Amino acid sequence: MLDLDLAVLDAHPEWRQVLLAYNDDDDSVILTDPETSNFVARGFRPRIREVDGVATDQMARVHGKLIAHGLLQVEITGRTGGMLYQLTSVGRRACLRLADAVDEESLEFASA
Repeated sequence: MLDLDLAVLDAHPEWRQVLLAYNDDDDSVILTDPETSNFVARGFRPRIREVDGVATDQMARVHGKLIAHGLLQVEITGRTGGMLYQLTSVGRRACLRLADAVDEESLEFASA
């Protein structure tokens, strides 16, 4: 991941919030459709529709930007499954780097 990617996320905090929401472990996803269940078993999850700090009317645009920047991938699963999302490897690395940046800021604040 390039520092440029983190700079883009810093410039768009709503992108960062949605990306981090997909990074949260969510074991509550239970889908009975076999095709959809296969994707869920591989780490995909239904679209997150609400994230604190992000207007609901901006969620579609944010999803599109994260997909365009290679941070999030989408799969369409059959007629009833809908769209499922998963962090890409770049997206997972971005989440790790964002977590490291928060930890560093916390240490700097504590030592000041």
